Amino acid sequence: MLPRFPRQLAPLALVAAACATDQTNITGPGLALSAADVPALNAYLVAVNHALDANGANYRVARAEYLVAREPGDPAGQTVFAIEREMRLDSRWVPGDPRRATSGNVIRYAHFAPLMWANAGTGTARVNATPAVEASFRTWDSRTCTTLDLQRVTLPGTVLPSSMLAVAGFTNNPLLADINTLGFLPGSIFDAVLGPGASTNVLGATFTFVWGTNTAAGFEPSDIDEDGRDDTAFKEVWYNDTFAWALAGGGIDPVDIETVALHENGHALELGHFGALFRTDANGKVHSSPRAVMNAAVLGRLRAPLGTDVAAYCGTFASWPG
Repeated sequence: MLPRFPRQLAPLALVAAACATDQTNITGPGLALSAADVPALNAYLVAVNHALDANGANYRVARAEYLVAREPGDPAGQTVFAIEREMRLDSRWVPGDPRRATSGNVIRYAHFAPLMWANAGTGTARVNATPAVEASFRTWDSRTCTTLDLQRVTLPGTVLPSSMLAVAGFTNNPLLADINTLGFLPGSIFDAVLGPGASTNVLGATFTFVWGTNTAAGFEPSDIDEDGRDDTAFKEVWYNDTFAWALAGGGIDPVDIETVALHENGHALELGHFGALFRTDANGKVHSSPRAVMNAAVLGRLRAPLGTDVAAYCGTFASWPG
């Protein structure tokens, strides 16, 4: 079995990526830069923000979290190749945020039904991923340390819940839900958005959009609850249809949908990566310490949050109103 592990990213203009991680920040003054001023990896995201600016939108894409697959030819290298300590992201959902048009303890999520059919890796066969993605939300929602209420909403058939992509025949509206699972997209789109090679490396991606104000100096993210973190507007989640997926898969070939969905929706609920990833050079096996859903690598099927996952989740939402 080949492990999943994060690829080192190039530093961004004004925001450097610290150690091996799967996240990219593009907030702050960088929003005013042209695509030529930042690495190719971020050109599409910068272009999205330019378009949102031109349309007068009060939100911007601020970061992307994604998992990548190990390439078989990678050398063993250093034993410890990732130490992640970012238990929670630098943005937050605000309970009862009037800009999200929802009640105090509710976060809404939705699935874009036309793209919820995943490549099963057997000719033209497809598998309906909705039950597995839905199960991942129910798993997070079952934590008893918080009153947070994850509620599924059904999108109108003509609505595409995306700020990243446009599809002919659909009206883009990402604001009808807070967490939008766009679904399983062709690998070529991952290459176009995240950079060459993403089509064969990236399993899934979660994009964070934050609220803010357009000023003469550029876009200023908001912090209406004064917790020192940007206010999350909505999340957009993608899965890579290049891979073979299954409702009862493993770590690879086919990939277990629910395992990856639990991880990506952890990001959607503001959890970062944590734990050390290391390789036993003698046998090439990859391990994590501690083991967690939110490790930066998928090391096999894992459908329930473990200790550190629960601690991070409860630390984020324990204070939400009843």
